[in-house]
Order: sequence, then structure tokens, then C-alpha cells
Amino acid sequence: MSINYYCSGFDNTNAFFKELENNFKNELTDTKSIVYIPAGEPAYEKARDKYVPIFTEHFRKIGIKFDNVHLISPNMDSIEAKELVDNANFIMLMGGNPFLEKKLVEELDIVDNLKKFNGVMLGYSAGAMLMSKYIIIVPCSEEYPDFHIEKGLGLSDVSIYPHNNFEGNVYPEYIDVDGEITRRDDLISVAKKYGDFYLLQDYYIEDGKVDVSLIRTYKDNIDYITYQNGKIFKVTKEGIILEDTKKNLKSK
Repeated sequence: MSINYYCSGFDNTNAFFKELENNFKNELTDTKSIVYIPAGEPAYEKARDKYVPIFTEHFRKIGIKFDNVHLISPNMDSIEAKELVDNANFIMLMGGNPFLEKKLVEELDIVDNLKKFNGVMLGYSAGAMLMSKYIIIVPCSEEYPDFHIEKGLGLSDVSIYPHNNFEGNVYPEYIDVDGEITRRDDLISVAKKYGDFYLLQDYYIEDGKVDVSLIRTYKDNIDYITYQNGKIFKVTKEGIILEDTKKNLKSK
């Protein structure tokens, strides 16, 4: 069973803050291999040319160097993809379109391999949505004009919705993140049908600081981890609640 990190996004200059650094160093039994999984073919080249080098540098900054760095390719043979996943120590599911990422892992037939993975797995943005019990999209943009909910990998009894970037402790009527508008009532309507889920942040403040919130799960444990002033909200059928990030939970 993997140790799972559900993330919205990171500080580009300091992705792995001290708590994550300590966790990774304690949890990684070996650093022979890291495998990155892009959000389908449209995201592959950007992952290869930009994000894999960026995260390699983030790991280097905290003293973690993997002997082998692999990026799953949409054109990769299924047998090779399975071997890479099975032999990885760390797997990172990257950002983009969660449904294209789901399509990729299904076409490569590595869904069961990911579910049986026994290392550290981190998903950010679309990747974290794919790891979730449900991939949740509410109407927010031209790209996503409708509700679209599908089953994710279901690595734990947790679903997340990323990029809930705003200041304050009360979820507003709506938030606008780079032109994508998410409405509170739409989120609550999803909880009424599919159950509770979590809202995570990666909020860039004017002075350059970043408020980050993420969730770590292992077996039945759910841990909240925050950086700077990051907050975690839970969406329920009754409303949206600010969670106490000082507590650890047991999944139901």
C-alpha cells in the first residue's frame, strides 16, 4: 500500500518545505527510481522539457537524488510502463486534464499496478484528482462547462478539488482563479450526491509567499499538512467547513 500525497500546487521556488522534506526522507526506503506520469499526450512534452527538470531540482535541494528518472510516454509499451511503475520508489502524477491522465493509465493498463504500488505517490492538481475516489469537475470555464464526475483510482476514501485560492476562513459565494469560476453551491451539490470531499489551496500572495495545503493518507490515516497560511476545507451536503489542520483523522 502506498503513502499518498494529494496536492493542489507548490511554491515554484520551494516546493518541498521542511515537513515534506522530513516525510520523504523518512518514507523513502530507497531512491533507485522515480516515475512521472503526465496528463496524457498533450501534457507530455511540457512535462519532459519543463516540469521533470524542475522537480528534479526541487528534490536535489532537499538532498534526494534518484538514480533513475523516468517519464511515462503515451507511446510507451504497456509492459515497459508496468515494469517502471512496479520498480519505482516514488511516483508523481502530474497536472493537466485529469480525464486525459485517466485515459493514459487505462490505455497503458497500469491502473492495477498503481493501486498495488508500495512506495510514495504524490499527485498534484489533475494528478491528485486522479488519485481520488472521485474526479470532480464543476462548471467553471469554457473547457469545463458542465458537471463531470468519474471514479478515480480510489487509493483512499478521499476526493480533492484543487486551486481553491482565496484569502479568509469562509468559502465565498464563488472564487475566480485565472478566469475559472467555481461556485460554492455547485460544490455542495456534488457533496449531496457523491459524499464529502476536500478543497486544497496553492495561493500566491503579493509578497511572493505561497499558501499550500495538502492531504497525506496511509492505510486508514488522513493527515493534514499546510505551508504558510494554507487552509483545507471540507465540502459536505450541509455546506463548506474550514478544517482544523492540527488534527489527524481516521477515514470512514
